[in-house]
Amino acid sequence: MSEQQNQALIAARLALTAQQRADTRQALAEGRQAEPDLSRARRYAFQQRLQQGVIAGESNDLLPLSFLSQGLNRARSVALLREDGVPKGSAFLLHGGLMLTNHHLLPQPPTKGAISVQFGWRRTEQDELADGVTYSLDAERFWLTSPTDELDCTLIALGEPIGGQGEAPQPLELNDRHDKHALGISLNLIHHPGGAPQQVTLRNNALLARHEQALHYEADTDNGSSGAPVFNDSWQLVALHHGGVESDDGWVNEGIRISAIIDWLKGELPQLPATQQAVLMQALTSGNAPVATTAAKPDENYGNRDGYQANFLAGEPIELAEIIAPRAAEVAPLRNGKQGAEAQLNYEHFSLLMNADRRLAFFTATNIDGASYISIDRGSGQPSLLEEADHWVEDSRIDSRYVTGQAFYSEYSRWFDRGHLTRRSDPTWGTAAEAVRANKDTFHFTNCSPQHFRFNQSLQYWQGVERYILESGVLESKRKITVLTGPVLNEQWRQYADWKVPLLFWKVVLRIGQAGKPQATALLVSQADLLDEPRRLLPEAQNARPNVDEYRVTVSALEKLTGLNFAAFRDWESWRPEESLLAQPLPAKLIMNWEDLL
Repeated sequence: MSEQQNQALIAARLALTAQQRADTRQALAEGRQAEPDLSRARRYAFQQRLQQGVIAGESNDLLPLSFLSQGLNRARSVALLREDGVPKGSAFLLHGGLMLTNHHLLPQPPTKGAISVQFGWRRTEQDELADGVTYSLDAERFWLTSPTDELDCTLIALGEPIGGQGEAPQPLELNDRHDKHALGISLNLIHHPGGAPQQVTLRNNALLARHEQALHYEADTDNGSSGAPVFNDSWQLVALHHGGVESDDGWVNEGIRISAIIDWLKGELPQLPATQQAVLMQALTSGNAPVATTAAKPDENYGNRDGYQANFLAGEPIELAEIIAPRAAEVAPLRNGKQGAEAQLNYEHFSLLMNADRRLAFFTATNIDGASYISIDRGSGQPSLLEEADHWVEDSRIDSRYVTGQAFYSEYSRWFDRGHLTRRSDPTWGTAAEAVRANKDTFHFTNCSPQHFRFNQSLQYWQGVERYILESGVLESKRKITVLTGPVLNEQWRQYADWKVPLLFWKVVLRIGQAGKPQATALLVSQADLLDEPRRLLPEAQNARPNVDEYRVTVSALEKLTGLNFAAFRDWESWRPEESLLAQPLPAKLIMNWEDLL
């Protein structure tokens, strides 16, 4: 891809964030906080104080003196990328001896000796030019790249030193936390603009907008800045700089978000040869921010899980064996020999049964006690302010051939995310230990279903129905609900190699109303209209993106669609379709507001 085409891509993405940039500029001009997401702003400010005592207020730009020494240390990771000795751009070192730069700078494995990286080429405190140390690159040891119109990044192994002298380069840590930046903050670059000795950008460098996979920011840059690391004021790596263009509001730069690159690397990891996996794992897990901490791994002593409780809603037992009965022969067996309805996998406050052929859960059943709910942070698995990474695991109680695991999500990462069936926040109640255990349990692949990457972004009522019912005052004082949810495992699917991806997902929320009357809300959503869109840095038709409609359906209609037995709560139906809907094969009402859920 030519430089002109790359700039056209950046310009197109800038058009998507024009209003966001205008809002940020106005907030900064008025001395207001620019980040509209107050939770993100608080997390960022808290993280800065933890890192180095940065005062991150709305109008306070004080930084500790250590900011300067930390910046000099980070500069040891940055190199000038040369092709046959001619400056080409910037690159920086990661753990595992990997260099990260742009795909448009290094689109294919170079011939031996053609590309080199020069660390420490800068002017000293005495204004003398230091040559630093030059290294070769080794594509045979490691090479991985993502095209310019996707993530525009290349990883290649650092080779041997081939000239010069100076300090040894120091690697940067990869960190996919989401509290490393907020709109309006300063972003700092260390780079080689125009092939010049190392420069640093510290002024007029505000973060103006956030795209799904990119950041847009002010900064003085030039052609040689491509491939440079972009930092926040704690010198945490937040983006890979890859270009800038003149826009209606001046020169605007774009960097690929490090979190997006890490997500891509996680997906690529299982497909690499073992030796390259080991190298990439060093890059992903070394330093202060491992991709998956040991705290995220569930307790494999599954005997201590209470699982779904059939009598959770007092006086109204709902037995899973009765629900699965019509399709019990399709249930995947467990390693202990249990089959059919007895092959139930119990976790903390929820249970599920797997479909052997489809390698997905028929459904999950979750008890939720709103009165003792505990907020657990994503991935860290602890009651805490901060957000961390996800870590999915297999369940040792069932053979992996009955479960859709990481191999699918890696191969089809351009289309699908790993979608929770039982949401990670739903079973996190009870004691702190129980809530932590429940959160970890939701990250089993057995609780996962392929969901298009826009699926969760497009849903509103589906994601919030549990909390709305818990908090809307329609329940008994105990504030208890049971949620059944799963993919529709019928003859409608999309084939991906050996996998049959479901098109529809269903959910039923069961509860006891204020008058002691049992009630049920049944929902149905489809991802069919999304599946033709692969994940891109630049969507091809942003204005034509399909919406995911969310429907209220009857329990009896959902029962027929899924082939399960809902007799225990069939009469709990809280919605009566209009006469005009009853003639339809599947009576369904488009949900337009929250009251439609009751």
